[in-house]
This record gives sequence, C-alpha cells and structure tokens, in this order.
Amino acid sequence: MIKTAKAPNQQPAQRQEESRSKSLTTIAWEQFRKHQLARLALVILGILYVFAAFADFIAPYKETRIYSSLTFQPPATIHWRDENGNFSRPYIYAMEGVINRETFKKVWTEDTSQKYYLKFFVHSVNPRDKYVPFPVNLIPERLRQQLGIRPWATLHLFGIDDPTDRVKFFLWGSDDLGRDVFGQIWYGARISLTIGIFASIFALTLGMLMGGLAGYFGGWVDEIIMRFIEALTAIPGIPLLVTMSAIFLPLNLPTSTVFFLVVVSLAVIGWGGIARTVRGQVLSLRERDYATAAKALGASDWRVIINHLLPQTLTYAIIVMSLAIPGYISTEAVLSFVGLGIQPPSTSWGQMLATAQSFTGVNGLGERWWIYIPGIFIFISILCWNLLGDGVRDAFDPKSRK
Repeated sequence: MIKTAKAPNQQPAQRQEESRSKSLTTIAWEQFRKHQLARLALVILGILYVFAAFADFIAPYKETRIYSSLTFQPPATIHWRDENGNFSRPYIYAMEGVINRETFKKVWTEDTSQKYYLKFFVHSVNPRDKYVPFPVNLIPERLRQQLGIRPWATLHLFGIDDPTDRVKFFLWGSDDLGRDVFGQIWYGARISLTIGIFASIFALTLGMLMGGLAGYFGGWVDEIIMRFIEALTAIPGIPLLVTMSAIFLPLNLPTSTVFFLVVVSLAVIGWGGIARTVRGQVLSLRERDYATAAKALGASDWRVIINHLLPQTLTYAIIVMSLAIPGYISTEAVLSFVGLGIQPPSTSWGQMLATAQSFTGVNGLGERWWIYIPGIFIFISILCWNLLGDGVRDAFDPKSRK
C-alpha cells in the first residue's frame, strides 16, 4: 500500500486560502477582539449609553424635580445590619439638616427613629414623576402632543418604601437645587455622550463630501474648497465656539435647538482635516480601473463619487470618527462649564461641574465631594473612547495585525 504525504501539506495551504478569503471587516473584527483594553472600553461605553437611554427608569426622580430644602444633602448611608448586628434588608434613615450656630453651615444627621427599606422596581406615588419611556421619548415633544402621547410611565429601578413620599433617597447626594446627583448623571449623559457622536457624524459626512468633490473634480473646485478650509483652520476653535454660543445664548432658545447648534458648531471646526485627507485619497482612487470603467459605462460623476470612491475611504472614516468623539465630548464639557453650552432645566456633565465650581469654597472638595462625580464620568468616557479608537485603528492597520 502506497502512502502519500499530501494531506499534511494541504492543511497549511488550506488555512492560507481561508485567510485570503476573509473580508476586511472579518479580519478587523478578529484583530479588534485581541485588543483587551479596547474590548473593555467598548463594554463600559455600552453600559454608559444604555444607562443614558433609560435614564428616566434608572434615576429614582424626574430630571426637573427640585427639593429646595434638601440642597447639598450628602449621599445616603445604606445599612445592612439591624440594631442587634444581624443581617437585614438594606435600609436608610431620613436625613435632617440643622444649622450649626458657630459655623453657620448646615449639618446633616440621620433620624434613626424610623427605617426606610430599599426595594427594586418601584412605582412613583407622585404624579409629577411620570415620564415618557425610551424609545418613545425620541419623538419630538411637539409631535408627541399632536399624537396625544402623554407622560405615562412611573416605574423606577429602585427606591424606598415610603408611601408618603416625604423622605428622599439620594444615592450620590444632592446638588445646589436639591436634585438627585445620581439621576442627573444619567440625564446629563444623554447630552455629553451623544453630542460627540452626532458632531463626529456631521463633521465626517461634510468632510468626506467636500474632500471627495475637491479630489475628483480638481481645478477651481479644489481651489475654492481648499482655500475655504485654510481660512477656517486659521480661526481658533474654542474662541469661535464661544463667539457662536454668546450670539445664540441671549435668545433663550429651547434645549433641543441649543443642542443642535452646539453639534453644528463642533462639526464646523472639525471637518477641514477630514476633507484634506479624503481629497488626497480620492486623487489616487479616481485613476483606478474601476473608476475609469464606471465612467466609460456612462455613470455620472456623482454616482462615481458616492458609489465607487467614497466607500474606499470608509476605513479611514471609521478610525477618524472613533478618535474624534472624545475631543467633541471634552469640548462640549468646556462650553457647558463656562455657561455657553446646554442650559437649564436640561443638564450635562460640564454644566454639573460648573455648578460644583460655583458652590464650593476652599474646603468644598472635602465637604461636598459628591458634586464632582461628573468629572469622573467625563474622564472615564474620554478614556474609553480613546482606547476604543486605538483598538479600531490597530484592527484596520495591516502593520499592527498579530
């Protein structure tokens, strides 16, 4: 019986053939999965965005609820043992604020006369806490009114067993208006986290379109677009944003309008660099055989640009978008911090930090540390987006593949 040695030699060839048949998306995903920090960042960002989407359900109180007598109440202490030291259902005590006659500061103490047990999936007894749940709240308010959709949900993730609605449970304390900081974090995340995505999409779309036109047509079209980008680049970004915000701020515009204007302002100063890079890529791509063949078959210039040239730059677009989002998040936080971004009653992380800076003195960080929690979330979100962007860049870069 004659034995052949072809089988062992065919196995490496088969693996090589399988690797060649994989698409760029499959290869990039396999490389991304090897980047542990990027995977962790993706999970953390996913949690943040889910909590932001369901903020009305996660937060125990509505965004606009203000308790003027409970300003700067410290985070509630959750007790797990009873008076005898035995394990018990988690409960809290009501907090009472008393003015210290020597320092004239409010001192919060626990009233141990009654326990208030914590429980999950609590329905609010106050009719003012009704809200429109996600994703119905994505419908504009005016359209909801025309359709007859009114706030109807009252379910919250957790709360306390208090039918009188007298005692408030502030997991992370309260701010200068007596609002729940824990809830405001997730309400503010809707603005701080989504504004970066919308601004990057806007800037990316505009940059790819203008860069594609400049690279494909060349000539006077290229000259006009490039000179306009150079003029725009000469204007400092932050002063431009401050000027635009100062113009629209006295108009008392609705929050949705302010949000749109901030997104447009961030996109206006961010599309120039994208357009330059896309222009350079299109200059080389327009001479490829598939582009020439498309024009020979009668395809219009617009069709060649949209269907054949710009899709070849999607790898660059994905990388740029993942790396640009943290910059937009920090810029929005700066604008809101100086009072030129999102205005009350809506909130954002930058606006919450502005409040923290306004109502703390020399000893404020030690006495009211909980109002600086938004800064931690800004740091975490920017760090995670940067790690995610590094992972995406390495996944699409052939030189970084393992």
